Amino acid sequence: MKIVKYFFFASLLALGACGDDDNNKDNGTLADVVELKVDLTDIRIAQGDERIVNILSGNGEYVVVSANDKVVTAEVEGNTVKLKALERDNHAQSVVYLTDKYEQRVKIMVTTAATFDLKLSQTLFTLYSQVEGADEAEVRIYTGNGGYTVGFHQEEGENAVPDCIQLYTDALEETEKFRIKGIAQGSAELEVKDRQGKTAYVTVNVIAPKPILTDADEDGVTINGAQGKAKVRIIGGNGEYKVLDSGDAKIMRLEIYGNEVTVIGRRVGTTSFTITDAKNQVSKQITVDILPGEPQYMNLGRDYGVWTHFGEMVGEGVAAIKEKTNNFKLTQMTWETVTRIDETNWLQTFMGKEGYFILRGGVWEGNKGRQMELVGTGDKLQLRTGHGAFELGKWMHIALVVDCSKGKDDYNEKYKLYVNGKQVKWDDYHQTDIDYQEIDLCAGNDGGKISIGRAADDRRFLCGALREARIWNVCRTVEQLKANAKELQEEHPDGLLARWIFSPGASTTYVEDATNADYDLVMHICKYNSWTETDFPLERFGDANEIVLPFN
Repeated sequence: MKIVKYFFFASLLALGACGDDDNNKDNGTLADVVELKVDLTDIRIAQGDERIVNILSGNGEYVVVSANDKVVTAEVEGNTVKLKALERDNHAQSVVYLTDKYEQRVKIMVTTAATFDLKLSQTLFTLYSQVEGADEAEVRIYTGNGGYTVGFHQEEGENAVPDCIQLYTDALEETEKFRIKGIAQGSAELEVKDRQGKTAYVTVNVIAPKPILTDADEDGVTINGAQGKAKVRIIGGNGEYKVLDSGDAKIMRLEIYGNEVTVIGRRVGTTSFTITDAKNQVSKQITVDILPGEPQYMNLGRDYGVWTHFGEMVGEGVAAIKEKTNNFKLTQMTWETVTRIDETNWLQTFMGKEGYFILRGGVWEGNKGRQMELVGTGDKLQLRTGHGAFELGKWMHIALVVDCSKGKDDYNEKYKLYVNGKQVKWDDYHQTDIDYQEIDLCAGNDGGKISIGRAADDRRFLCGALREARIWNVCRTVEQLKANAKELQEEHPDGLLARWIFSPGASTTYVEDATNADYDLVMHICKYNSWTETDFPLERFGDANEIVLPFN
């Protein structure tokens, strides 16, 4: 008999287990369940009033039950629970239970009274106007009797309404909350009342952050010289200054340290910038005018050289120009310089890439004959002009136009050399054991640099001055060379890869790219015996107004 009873009981357990499995299948898996949460679990309601409790998360199919519906009634509508406190002769309490479809439950403690004291969540606030996140506050009515109003508390005889804050009370009756926003420096006292005449007060102090002031607010910044510098001093604000709008990066760049902004010119033009601080204040828009200043040239002499590397090109347009030129491997090319040679020197460097493709002075007695040479890889290309290819102490325009489609033996057409718009022939010496099908601007000794005024050997000084240099990926005609020798007249020249005007207007370690393209390639300044960037002093610049070219 005992055995029969045991099997009967075990069968019931098995059926119960199957029933649970079915319910779980209908209701979903544990991973689907969202925790049931509400925004209030302890609430006080004046008798005769209603309050709303919001369901923050759950699983739907909500059911609400009041443990004592003679104290408080409860209804659920969507994601809200409406509670109503019933009229009674005394204070009372009840519990309201909310469940969802997965039988999760939360309980809401409800206290009702005929009359409550008016209590607020907070009665003293300090706000910071114009500072996002610190300029607003929320006041919750913790207990009260409904019918709430909020206004400014004024002593007898006061008429002016404080203008330091704004009140937002649109949802006051429904939510029993209101917002305060600080808009200006000052203080205000708010008076909160309910329909029973209960009163509470809120004191609000608003601190307005200091505005950002600089010594350039009125007149802006004017810099004479494309690469000149200027300092802007911050004389008022809230610390932790940083650049908000940096303006046109092609015209200037900014450095900020502490209370000082350094404006560094890059090109002639007009732009502006703004700064911000720890309180999110924004300065006035500060206008920056970069003026050309007086035209200059750099006197390199025997002390300085300049160099660039096409691998350092930066900007949005780099990928496009690399694709166009097959990573700077040119089948057509033009090199130009406006220069003055003051004395001759052994293998003096006009422009080029040591050990690969370089235009330099001759070797005979320290270039006493004023010859020019074009030398290629391992001296497999070596072309030399006759004596007197250039004059000393006079400004000249030198251009080398390379067309790799020409044969190696047609060297006077493949490598055209122009001085002041006239072709100078390679008629002293020629060796063409290499036939360039392209010129790789990133190849060669000296790490692939293109240099003027120095090469691997520390003795290859230019012994002269520089006004401008240009590199093209096209063959420029003699007419184009003449028309644009001293100043580039063409607005949108085809094939201009890089251009440097050696007139920065300030002591500097580099010269900006003046191509005005969507990429940049700076020219570094170095000493004769090092590639390291070095400062070129102001006293070594000269007045370019004195430059006269034969065809200008």
